Amino acid sequence: MLMQGMRRAGLLGGAAHWRRAGLLEGATYWRKHTAADSVRLYSSWRDKVNKGNPWLSNKKKKGKDSVVADLPKSELVYGLASAKAAICQGRRTIHGAYVQSETAGDLSRDRLKEIVALAAEHDIPVVERSKDILDTSINGASHQGVILKVSAYDAQRVTNISRVEADSYQVTTATEQTIRQPRRRFPLWVYCCGLQDTHNFGSIIRSALFFGADAIVVPAYGAVKPTSTVSKVSSGAMECIDVYRVSDHEKLLDRVLNNGWSIVCATTSRAGSGQQHSVDSLPRLNAPTILVIGNEGSGIPDDVASLSSMNVHIPARAELPSYIDSLNAGVAAGIILSAIKFEGE
Repeated sequence: MLMQGMRRAGLLGGAAHWRRAGLLEGATYWRKHTAADSVRLYSSWRDKVNKGNPWLSNKKKKGKDSVVADLPKSELVYGLASAKAAICQGRRTIHGAYVQSETAGDLSRDRLKEIVALAAEHDIPVVERSKDILDTSINGASHQGVILKVSAYDAQRVTNISRVEADSYQVTTATEQTIRQPRRRFPLWVYCCGLQDTHNFGSIIRSALFFGADAIVVPAYGAVKPTSTVSKVSSGAMECIDVYRVSDHEKLLDRVLNNGWSIVCATTSRAGSGQQHSVDSLPRLNAPTILVIGNEGSGIPDDVASLSSMNVHIPARAELPSYIDSLNAGVAAGIILSAIKFEGE
């Protein structure tokens, strides 16, 4: 179902899909049809980049187009901020960049030239396409004149986060163990527990990065994932921070509690368990912390709430209807993240 959904969204199309969208051409076509200004910009490195690059290859293998068959699982990252972050961070393999050939609407030509220059610096092949073709390839989403074809975001499955010792800690995933240093006085992670809305997720990721969080965790199933849409909504912040998946959040949270971490749950003022604090009077924290943001409708599940070290709510500044008792999840996360301070900061 997931593969079918991605294919319908234009993120995992086969050769026929890419050809219909105008995003599947060989090196010969690209050399013949590149606009004059692009030729001047990257003619000195074009041949070197094209040589042997499967993204621009038009060779056939066993009746299948090797442009698709030779690529790893890939997706599209679009928008100026997301494209710049993806190139500069280097976390993903970038197979190529598509840039809008004509100036239209509010297209920022200077920022687009910056992306082309970055692509040249990183030996990323660039192809010009019309706005209509770019629009079609991502079903009309706002691309701001640039689309990258990149390897899929690798969200590792986290199984444990160690105690902090000597200003470092260890993250254990299903495949590796990594030593990390916190960005702030103590590590700060955000667990989006059952979040469904990609725009909320993108907003939370951007706020988390801005306020010094080290990583994001999402459930392995039944919730938001780090997709191209989320990258765009986060204005590229998703390309700059680790997003992990968790299969058994109760087991993970129980382990981190035993490793000296605190769990802070974003709740309403009526939440019944754990210490209750308004965001206005939140005490300074003195331990590594996981902030939990719940589902937009049902909130934080009982098995997570029962492990909470502290509950934080955001008080309303005026009387509200009885059926409105909270903020949008993305907005609430930003407010709470801005209020979290550690001892020694």
